[in-house]
Amino acid sequence: MDVWIIINPILKVLFYAASFVSLGAVLFSLHFTKFLTVEQKAYCNNLAFKTAPIGSVVSLLMFFSVAGNLGGDIASVIEPLMLRLAIESKSGIGFLTAFIGFMGLFMAHRLRGHAIRVGLLVSFAVVLLSFTMSGHSQLGGFASQALLIIHLLCISFWLGALMPFRWMCLQPDPHNLSIVAHRFGILAMGYVALLLIAGLGYAYLLLGDITLIVTTQYGNVLLVKTVLVVVLLILAAFNKFKLVPSLETRQASNVYRFQRSIHLEIIIALLILTASSLITTSVTLPMAM
Repeated sequence: MDVWIIINPILKVLFYAASFVSLGAVLFSLHFTKFLTVEQKAYCNNLAFKTAPIGSVVSLLMFFSVAGNLGGDIASVIEPLMLRLAIESKSGIGFLTAFIGFMGLFMAHRLRGHAIRVGLLVSFAVVLLSFTMSGHSQLGGFASQALLIIHLLCISFWLGALMPFRWMCLQPDPHNLSIVAHRFGILAMGYVALLLIAGLGYAYLLLGDITLIVTTQYGNVLLVKTVLVVVLLILAAFNKFKLVPSLETRQASNVYRFQRSIHLEIIIALLILTASSLITTSVTLPMAM
Protein backbone atom coordinates (compact mmCIF):
# COMPACT_ATOMS: atom_id res chain seq x y z
CA MET A 1 0.00 0.00 0.00
CA ASP A 2 1.21 3.51 -0.85
CA VAL A 3 2.19 5.03 2.51
CA TRP A 4 1.40 8.53 1.25
CA ILE A 5 -2.29 7.65 1.05
CA ILE A 6 -2.22 7.71 4.87
CA ILE A 7 0.42 10.37 5.49
CA ASN A 8 -0.86 13.10 3.15
CA PRO A 9 -4.39 13.47 4.62
CA ILE A 10 -2.98 13.55 8.16
CA LEU A 11 -0.46 16.24 7.24
CA LYS A 12 -3.16 18.23 5.43
CA VAL A 13 -5.46 18.19 8.50
CA LEU A 14 -2.57 19.43 10.64
CA PHE A 15 -1.77 22.07 8.03
CA TYR A 16 -5.36 23.31 7.95
CA ALA A 17 -5.63 23.30 11.75
CA ALA A 18 -2.39 25.24 12.22
CA SER A 19 -3.44 27.74 9.55
CA PHE A 20 -6.90 28.47 10.89
CA VAL A 21 -5.90 28.52 14.57
CA SER A 22 -2.97 30.90 14.06
CA LEU A 23 -4.70 33.13 11.50
CA GLY A 24 -7.93 33.03 13.50
CA ALA A 25 -6.16 34.15 16.67
CA VAL A 26 -4.78 37.15 14.78
CA LEU A 27 -8.21 38.02 13.38
CA PHE A 28 -9.91 37.59 16.76
CA SER A 29 -7.45 39.92 18.44
CA LEU A 30 -7.73 42.54 15.66
CA HIS A 31 -11.55 42.50 15.58
CA PHE A 32 -12.18 42.65 19.32
CA THR A 33 -9.08 44.36 20.67
CA LYS A 34 -11.17 47.15 22.28
CA PHE A 35 -13.14 44.63 24.35
CA LEU A 36 -10.39 42.18 25.36
CA THR A 37 -8.44 42.29 28.60
CA VAL A 38 -4.65 42.34 28.61
CA GLU A 39 -4.65 38.65 29.54
CA GLN A 40 -7.04 37.77 26.69
CA LYS A 41 -4.94 39.67 24.16
CA ALA A 42 -1.86 37.90 25.47
CA TYR A 43 -3.59 34.53 25.04
CA CYS A 44 -4.45 35.29 21.40
CA ASN A 45 -0.91 36.47 20.71
CA ASN A 46 0.59 33.40 22.38
CA LEU A 47 -1.81 31.11 20.51
CA ALA A 48 -0.67 32.51 17.16
CA PHE A 49 2.95 32.59 18.34
CA LYS A 50 2.94 28.95 19.47
CA THR A 51 0.92 27.62 16.52
CA ALA A 52 3.03 29.31 13.86
CA PRO A 53 6.08 27.03 14.42
CA ILE A 54 3.79 24.01 14.15
CA GLY A 55 2.52 25.37 10.83
CA SER A 56 6.11 25.91 9.70
CA VAL A 57 7.11 22.33 10.52
CA VAL A 58 3.99 20.88 8.88
CA SER A 59 4.56 23.04 5.79
CA LEU A 60 8.09 21.64 5.47
CA LEU A 61 6.80 18.10 5.94
CA MET A 62 4.21 18.75 3.23
CA PHE A 63 7.00 19.97 0.95
CA PHE A 64 9.00 16.80 1.58
CA SER A 65 5.85 14.77 0.97
CA VAL A 66 5.75 16.24 -2.54
CA ALA A 67 9.18 14.73 -3.15
CA GLY A 68 8.04 11.48 -1.57
CA ASN A 69 4.97 11.31 -3.79
CA LEU A 70 7.07 11.95 -6.88
CA GLY A 71 9.47 9.15 -5.94
CA GLY A 72 6.80 6.82 -4.60
CA ASP A 73 8.51 5.90 -1.31
CA ILE A 74 9.73 7.36 1.98
CA ALA A 75 13.37 7.42 0.86
CA SER A 76 12.47 9.89 -1.90
CA VAL A 77 12.03 12.70 0.64
CA ILE A 78 15.82 13.05 0.85
CA GLU A 79 16.67 12.15 -2.73
CA PRO A 80 18.26 15.23 -4.42
CA LEU A 81 16.48 14.72 -7.75
CA MET A 82 13.06 14.39 -6.14
CA LEU A 83 13.71 17.42 -3.94
CA ARG A 84 14.70 19.47 -6.97
CA LEU A 85 11.53 18.42 -8.77
CA ALA A 86 9.52 19.31 -5.65
CA ILE A 87 11.07 22.79 -5.57
CA GLU A 88 10.12 23.27 -9.22
CA SER A 89 6.53 22.05 -8.71
CA LYS A 90 3.60 24.32 -7.89
CA SER A 91 2.77 22.29 -4.79
CA GLY A 92 6.33 22.51 -3.53
CA ILE A 93 6.43 26.27 -4.06
CA GLY A 94 3.06 26.61 -2.31
CA PHE A 95 4.21 24.76 0.81
CA LEU A 96 7.49 26.68 0.94
CA THR A 97 5.49 29.90 0.68
CA ALA A 98 3.33 28.73 3.59
CA PHE A 99 6.52 28.00 5.55
CA ILE A 100 7.69 31.59 4.97
CA GLY A 101 4.30 32.93 6.03
CA PHE A 102 4.24 30.91 9.25
CA MET A 103 7.80 31.94 10.07
CA GLY A 104 6.72 35.54 9.48
CA LEU A 105 3.88 35.09 11.99
CA PHE A 106 6.37 33.69 14.48
CA MET A 107 8.93 36.46 13.96
CA ALA A 108 6.34 39.26 13.94
CA HIS A 109 5.86 38.84 17.69
CA ARG A 110 9.43 40.02 18.20
CA LEU A 111 8.59 43.39 16.62
CA ARG A 112 7.41 46.46 18.51
CA GLY A 113 4.56 48.92 18.18
CA HIS A 114 2.63 49.11 14.92
CA ALA A 115 5.29 46.98 13.23
CA ILE A 116 3.78 43.93 14.96
CA ARG A 117 0.40 44.43 13.29
CA VAL A 118 2.01 45.05 9.89
CA GLY A 119 4.17 41.95 10.23
CA LEU A 120 1.20 39.81 11.27
CA LEU A 121 -1.01 41.03 8.43
CA VAL A 122 1.69 40.55 5.77
CA SER A 123 2.48 37.06 7.06
CA PHE A 124 -1.25 36.33 7.27
CA ALA A 125 -1.62 37.26 3.59
CA VAL A 126 1.36 35.08 2.60
CA VAL A 127 -0.14 32.00 4.28
CA LEU A 128 -3.50 32.59 2.56
CA LEU A 129 -1.75 33.12 -0.79
CA SER A 130 0.04 29.79 -0.44
CA PHE A 131 -3.31 27.97 -0.65
CA THR A 132 -3.87 29.32 -4.17
CA MET A 133 -0.48 28.37 -5.58
CA SER A 134 -1.31 24.73 -6.29
CA GLY A 135 -4.13 22.21 -6.33
CA HIS A 136 -7.68 22.66 -7.54
CA SER A 137 -7.65 26.46 -7.30
CA GLN A 138 -5.33 26.53 -10.31
CA LEU A 139 -8.03 25.02 -12.53
CA GLY A 140 -10.42 27.97 -12.40
CA GLY A 141 -7.85 30.71 -12.79
CA PHE A 142 -8.10 34.02 -10.95
CA ALA A 143 -11.82 33.62 -10.20
CA SER A 144 -11.38 30.37 -8.28
CA GLN A 145 -8.29 31.68 -6.50
CA ALA A 146 -10.10 34.84 -5.37
CA LEU A 147 -13.09 32.81 -4.16
CA LEU A 148 -10.78 30.44 -2.29
CA ILE A 149 -9.01 33.29 -0.49
CA ILE A 150 -12.35 34.80 0.58
CA HIS A 151 -13.54 31.36 1.69
CA LEU A 152 -10.37 30.74 3.73
CA LEU A 153 -10.46 34.21 5.28
CA CYS A 154 -14.00 33.62 6.51
CA ILE A 155 -13.13 30.15 7.80
CA SER A 156 -10.20 31.61 9.72
CA PHE A 157 -12.46 34.17 11.38
CA TRP A 158 -15.10 31.57 12.32
CA LEU A 159 -13.07 28.52 13.32
CA GLY A 160 -10.19 30.59 14.65
CA ALA A 161 -12.45 32.13 17.29
CA LEU A 162 -13.25 28.78 18.90
CA MET A 163 -10.06 28.45 20.93
CA PRO A 164 -10.13 32.04 22.30
CA PHE A 165 -13.79 31.61 23.29
CA ARG A 166 -13.00 28.29 24.96
CA TRP A 167 -10.21 29.93 26.96
CA MET A 168 -12.45 32.82 27.98
CA CYS A 169 -15.07 30.37 29.27
CA LEU A 170 -12.47 28.72 31.50
CA GLN A 171 -11.47 31.93 33.26
CA PRO A 172 -12.72 32.66 36.81
CA ASP A 173 -14.29 35.96 35.75
CA PRO A 174 -15.42 35.94 32.09
CA HIS A 175 -16.98 39.40 32.56
CA ASN A 176 -16.59 40.48 28.92
CA LEU A 177 -17.52 37.13 27.36
CA SER A 178 -21.07 38.26 26.66
CA ILE A 179 -20.14 41.44 24.78
CA VAL A 180 -17.40 39.78 22.73
CA ALA A 181 -19.65 36.81 21.86
CA HIS A 182 -22.46 39.20 20.90
CA ARG A 183 -20.25 41.26 18.61
CA PHE A 184 -18.73 38.11 17.15
CA GLY A 185 -22.24 36.92 16.26
CA ILE A 186 -22.98 40.17 14.44
CA LEU A 187 -19.76 40.03 12.40
CA ALA A 188 -20.16 36.29 11.83
CA MET A 189 -23.38 36.81 9.90
CA GLY A 190 -21.45 38.72 7.23
CA TYR A 191 -18.47 36.38 7.31
CA VAL A 192 -20.65 33.25 7.07
CA ALA A 193 -22.62 34.71 4.17
CA LEU A 194 -19.37 35.37 2.29
CA LEU A 195 -18.08 31.93 3.27
CA LEU A 196 -21.11 30.20 1.78
CA ILE A 197 -21.19 32.31 -1.38
CA ALA A 198 -17.47 31.87 -2.00
CA GLY A 199 -17.56 28.15 -1.13
CA LEU A 200 -20.50 27.38 -3.39
CA GLY A 201 -19.04 29.48 -6.20
CA TYR A 202 -15.69 27.75 -5.86
CA ALA A 203 -17.30 24.29 -5.88
CA TYR A 204 -19.36 25.16 -8.96
CA LEU A 205 -16.31 26.42 -10.85
CA LEU A 206 -14.51 23.15 -10.11
CA LEU A 207 -17.37 20.72 -10.75
CA GLY A 208 -19.32 22.53 -13.45
CA ASP A 209 -22.15 20.04 -13.04
CA ILE A 210 -24.10 19.87 -9.77
CA THR A 211 -25.09 16.24 -10.39
CA LEU A 212 -21.47 15.20 -9.85
CA ILE A 213 -21.93 15.84 -6.13
CA VAL A 214 -24.00 12.63 -5.87
CA THR A 215 -22.51 10.57 -8.70
CA THR A 216 -18.79 10.78 -7.92
CA GLN A 217 -16.56 9.97 -4.95
CA TYR A 218 -15.26 13.54 -4.89
CA GLY A 219 -18.80 14.86 -4.86
CA ASN A 220 -19.81 12.47 -2.08
CA VAL A 221 -17.01 13.69 0.20
CA LEU A 222 -17.90 17.28 -0.68
CA LEU A 223 -21.53 16.51 0.19
CA VAL A 224 -20.49 15.12 3.59
CA LYS A 225 -18.45 18.27 4.20
CA THR A 226 -21.44 20.42 3.22
CA VAL A 227 -23.72 18.56 5.64
CA LEU A 228 -21.19 19.07 8.44
CA VAL A 229 -21.03 22.78 7.64
CA VAL A 230 -24.83 22.98 7.82
CA VAL A 231 -24.76 21.24 11.23
CA LEU A 232 -22.12 23.72 12.38
CA LEU A 233 -24.27 26.60 11.13
CA ILE A 234 -27.26 25.32 13.08
CA LEU A 235 -25.17 25.03 16.23
CA ALA A 236 -23.76 28.53 15.68
CA ALA A 237 -27.28 29.91 15.26
CA PHE A 238 -28.31 28.22 18.52
CA ASN A 239 -25.35 29.85 20.22
CA LYS A 240 -26.18 33.30 18.87
CA PHE A 241 -29.89 33.33 19.64
CA LYS A 242 -30.05 31.14 22.74
CA LEU A 243 -26.75 30.78 24.58
CA VAL A 244 -25.07 34.15 23.97
CA PRO A 245 -28.02 36.20 25.38
CA SER A 246 -27.94 34.01 28.51
CA LEU A 247 -24.30 34.98 29.13
CA GLU A 248 -25.41 38.44 30.22
CA THR A 249 -26.44 36.96 33.59
CA ARG A 250 -22.84 35.79 34.15
CA GLN A 251 -24.15 32.61 35.74
CA ALA A 252 -21.60 29.79 35.76
CA SER A 253 -24.14 27.31 34.38
CA ASN A 254 -24.74 29.45 31.26
CA VAL A 255 -21.02 29.88 30.69
CA TYR A 256 -20.58 26.12 31.02
CA ARG A 257 -23.34 25.47 28.46
CA PHE A 258 -21.64 27.88 26.04
CA GLN A 259 -18.32 26.15 26.67
CA ARG A 260 -19.81 22.72 25.89
CA SER A 261 -21.25 24.12 22.67
CA ILE A 262 -17.82 25.47 21.72
CA HIS A 263 -16.31 22.03 22.35
CA LEU A 264 -18.90 20.47 20.05
CA GLU A 265 -18.13 23.07 17.37
CA ILE A 266 -14.42 22.20 17.62
CA ILE A 267 -15.19 18.50 17.07
CA ILE A 268 -17.37 19.25 14.04
CA ALA A 269 -14.72 21.63 12.71
CA LEU A 270 -12.10 18.86 12.90
CA LEU A 271 -14.43 16.58 10.93
CA ILE A 272 -14.85 19.31 8.30
CA LEU A 273 -11.08 19.74 8.05
CA THR A 274 -10.71 15.97 7.68
CA ALA A 275 -13.22 15.97 4.81
CA SER A 276 -11.37 18.89 3.23
CA SER A 277 -8.07 17.04 3.48
CA LEU A 278 -9.55 13.99 1.73
CA ILE A 279 -10.93 16.20 -1.04
CA THR A 280 -7.49 17.69 -1.71
CA THR A 281 -5.36 14.55 -1.25
CA SER A 282 -7.28 11.31 -1.64
CA VAL A 283 -10.09 11.69 -4.19
CA THR A 284 -9.90 12.80 -7.81
CA LEU A 285 -11.70 15.89 -9.02
CA PRO A 286 -14.28 14.77 -11.63
CA MET A 287 -14.70 16.63 -14.88
CA ALA A 288 -18.15 17.65 -16.05
CA MET A 289 -19.16 16.35 -19.46
